[in-house]
Amino acid sequence: SVEQGDEEALNMLLEQINATRIGNFIERMSENPRNTQSDWMGDKEEDLKQLFRNAGLRVATKRYKVLQCFPKGDNPSVTEVLDESGNVLDTFREDGDMENGVLPAYNAWSKSGTVEGEPVYVNYGRKADFERLLARGINLTETIGIARYGKIYRGDKAKFAKEYGLNGLIIYMDAQDFAPDGVEVMPDGPGLPVDGVQRGTLKAGLGDPSTYLYPSTQYAYHAPAEEYEKVLPGITVMPTSFKNALPIIGSLAGVAVDGADWQGAGNASFPQYYYGPGFKENSPRRKLRINVELEYKLVEIEDIFGILKGKQEPDRWVMMGNHRDTWVHGAVDATTGLATLNEMAQGLKKLSDNGWKPRRTIVLASWGAEEQGIIGSTEFVEDYLTLLQEKLVTYINVDVASSGQQTFAPKSTPNLRLLIEEAAGRASAPLDTQFTTLLEQWTDSSNKRINELGSGSDFAAFINMAGVSCIDLTMHGDPKYFTYHTEYDNFRWLSKFADPGMKSTKAVSEVAAVILFELASQTLLPLNSVTYGAYLTEKIGQSSLEKDLADQGIDGSILTKAIERFSENAQAFEERKDAFLNQKRTAVEIRELNDKMLLLERSFIFPHGLPGRPQNMNVLFAPSSLNSYSGSVFPGLFDSITLAKEEEDPELQETRWNQVKRELTIAAWVTKAAARAMSNSVFPS
Repeated sequence: SVEQGDEEALNMLLEQINATRIGNFIERMSENPRNTQSDWMGDKEEDLKQLFRNAGLRVATKRYKVLQCFPKGDNPSVTEVLDESGNVLDTFREDGDMENGVLPAYNAWSKSGTVEGEPVYVNYGRKADFERLLARGINLTETIGIARYGKIYRGDKAKFAKEYGLNGLIIYMDAQDFAPDGVEVMPDGPGLPVDGVQRGTLKAGLGDPSTYLYPSTQYAYHAPAEEYEKVLPGITVMPTSFKNALPIIGSLAGVAVDGADWQGAGNASFPQYYYGPGFKENSPRRKLRINVELEYKLVEIEDIFGILKGKQEPDRWVMMGNHRDTWVHGAVDATTGLATLNEMAQGLKKLSDNGWKPRRTIVLASWGAEEQGIIGSTEFVEDYLTLLQEKLVTYINVDVASSGQQTFAPKSTPNLRLLIEEAAGRASAPLDTQFTTLLEQWTDSSNKRINELGSGSDFAAFINMAGVSCIDLTMHGDPKYFTYHTEYDNFRWLSKFADPGMKSTKAVSEVAAVILFELASQTLLPLNSVTYGAYLTEKIGQSSLEKDLADQGIDGSILTKAIERFSENAQAFEERKDAFLNQKRTAVEIRELNDKMLLLERSFIFPHGLPGRPQNMNVLFAPSSLNSYSGSVFPGLFDSITLAKEEEDPELQETRWNQVKRELTIAAWVTKAAARAMSNSVFPS
């Protein structure tokens, strides 16, 4: 038999991770699309439950009735080009392949209906892009924007389009971004063919919009449309292919775009991009019309859990999760992550068969309905919030385990950074002809960093609502993930171009295995609080915070002093932990130290949420207000400073800077709370 935290047990777990099994699993699971109402999804849910049972895990499920958004009937949305009299000159459709389970391309939570307007090219649809158009004197009111995918979250493109007065938005896949010069397209190369279309949600916030801030249980009240539409984009949006967008872009009037950052790929007939608005005078085209037909349905979804009970601390959980649903085949997103979950189950079975039991309970979680707005995991967090804050040690997320073999790109809370590096040192290198371990490969690259957690996957509710330490594991590389959320994200693309031999999916699985094992087995949790202090000091030092506050006569030292106090307490706490390891301690003393490490993360939770974002309760971490995919430190404070500096109305400037003072107070307060969590005093000051 193997003992709880010994080297033999960890090696046994790592030896079970098998690249051939990973490939076979992904090929089988991604054979057909897995949207939340597909028959294939139902079949795979039963397969997953049996997989967990066969691995010796206890299976538990939680069902939620949630709002989902789908194309309406057999009438896909269309984009039409109109002449002066309103006659239809061109019709562009994205019909999908219903016979094989591929839904017509759509952006979930777009406003349904028909809108018309002159077209205007808005580049990537960023706030800066819209500001540039205004600076050039271009009237955006009641136009239809043509935006290319990339750079920021598509929902933020829709948000900005509405804010700047557009009637609608078309988002397309420019070949410059998805099949750049020299890159062959599928099936012969990794690039996206001209008919490829990226699907995706537009919704801001987490979970079911009809049960905002509470779970979609079987007995839950679901708000009517006039209520939940307040948290939806409120603008008509249509995704389309480069093939369908190019004739529109090539006919735009106005001035030629200046700067390479606005020029797309074009083609021989349309080499130059123009801003618009409107079509060229010598063209019969005059307006665009978008007709989007979507319907909202209450759909029952299921979260599935495989549970291995802990021996000494069964009431403390370590959870690893991944979502099952996909937009189309989703070989990369999210079947590589699902394969990693399978590898954990197989490895835990081997350990259990040899008499091993974890110190803490291990939970493998398979979430439903992530793609339309991180719904399954959010409903679970809302449902079990108090319990999770008491029991959950860490949540490990593996969504896209691999879209390439070159770059390891983890995200985490600062207290887990040292553990990630340790785990990378135990994992195999995908570029195995040059390196032995993933850590060697990572260190040799120019991208050795661990990023902040934003949103965009199932860790979001855990960090933003529950204050749970989180990790998100992924690898990417060259070629880029050109097929993201398209019909071309299939096993051929993954196995031939992104991850031949499943080497990086295997490496990420090994990293996840080490992290899961150590968190579930070590007597003292391998969470480092000193890294938190260093992180905060670095981020504040790199910012213009001190100058921005000083320019307004605001004393920013309340935050810097709180960070200094936290750093001192964290250092003293880590020294106590080191001394502890050389002494025999009682179970109560062990629990006390471990609970302090859990309380640290919880300390940053402000239950009222950030300004205008009540779901984002974590004062330290939240999605950026300009790009929901990326993370931002003290977002309430820094966002309020940005708004205050941009405010041109003298009467509102004082109000804006008073909001800054409020956010500064909250930031200092939660940092002091974190410092108290690390204190050794019986009743800390």
